[in-house]
Amino acid sequence: MPIPLNKKVVLPLGTILLGLLVTLMLANSRPNVSQRTMPEKIWPVNVMRAKPINIQPKISIYGEVRAAREAELRSVLGGRISDLNPIFRNGSLLKKGTQLLAIERNDYENLAIEKRADLIHAEALLNELRSELIFEKELLKNSQRQVELARRAFDRTSELARQGTESKKAIDDAESNLAQMEKDKILREQKVARLGSKIKQQTALHKKANASVATAEQALADTLIFAPFEGYVADVQVALGQLLVKGEKIGRLLSARELEVHFELPEGDYGRFTSKKKGQDQSEESILGRPLEIIWELGSEEHKYEATLTRVGPELNVDTGGVDMFASVDQKAVESGLRSGAFVEVLFPDFEYQNVFQVPIRAVADAEHVYVIREQRLVRLPVEVVGKAEENLLIRAKILSGELIVARLFENIGPGLRVKAL
Repeated sequence: MPIPLNKKVVLPLGTILLGLLVTLMLANSRPNVSQRTMPEKIWPVNVMRAKPINIQPKISIYGEVRAAREAELRSVLGGRISDLNPIFRNGSLLKKGTQLLAIERNDYENLAIEKRADLIHAEALLNELRSELIFEKELLKNSQRQVELARRAFDRTSELARQGTESKKAIDDAESNLAQMEKDKILREQKVARLGSKIKQQTALHKKANASVATAEQALADTLIFAPFEGYVADVQVALGQLLVKGEKIGRLLSARELEVHFELPEGDYGRFTSKKKGQDQSEESILGRPLEIIWELGSEEHKYEATLTRVGPELNVDTGGVDMFASVDQKAVESGLRSGAFVEVLFPDFEYQNVFQVPIRAVADAEHVYVIREQRLVRLPVEVVGKAEENLLIRAKILSGELIVARLFENIGPGLRVKAL
């Protein structure tokens, strides 16, 4: 049955009006909520109170204790070991001059006796030649006088012959006598010269014999090997009856009274200590003699000793970028048992910094800024990082004594934030 036209219009309009009525009723029935502003967030922060201090921090470096002197013991001669000191063993402490071993001495003693005999023979012959030269010089003087007498006799005979009182034969005899005297003189001069030359040759032979004796006696002395200084024995490689060859290693000796610590100072710190600063030349010599503190952890115990920086390495270590440093250890450390090879901590004194603030590393942003609290809000201040003390930085900044510094930065930190100090 067809629906009338008026009903086709009224039904949709009624539905629309009913919807609008419900909507108005819901809108009128909602609670009246007033608009409120969100409160500002307050950030809790860890803080520390600013306090300017004067401080000389210490750089912690690890190093190794070494013997300041180390001798590699070798046999100067070849031969069989005839005597071996029973205390010449690894780890033994030997006094200076302690005999370590002896090499068979018979051949070296006989050689020394032979060379001494050669020296005595050379010395006796040299003395004989010198004595003969003395006598020959006296005979030469006598020959010179004989020549003068013969010449005067010849002159006198010649004068008398001109006067007719002497014969020609007398002149010939006087001339012959003069010639003979002159011949004797020449022979004496020749012999004196020859003796002088022989004496020079014999003097050289005497020196050679003397040197041979010294060499033989040194070889005889080298059959006994002694400790050159007080120290601990290591790497002993000999036994009684062993045949040694010349130059063979028999062990090592490590100084017991002279210890030093070897460590590497970082290149950056070395540069600070040796750079020109405030018109003064902080040269390499300025760090020599610097007092150091050595810490040796022996089990649960901690031993502290004093040391003095004595030497600086000649070049940088290309692998680690550090500079070798050597410090002599105080004698008390040696007496208390510190030994070569110990691994120790070295506390190297830095420069003394005046009127600086010591803050945690996490308190500095980008190594350039810190945050302080002023009127409950963060203020960012520029800083100058001048040094480091353990896990803290030493800074200079326009911070008032007693102000609160943020000790630990957090994400999204920035100037102007409202904070609450913990």
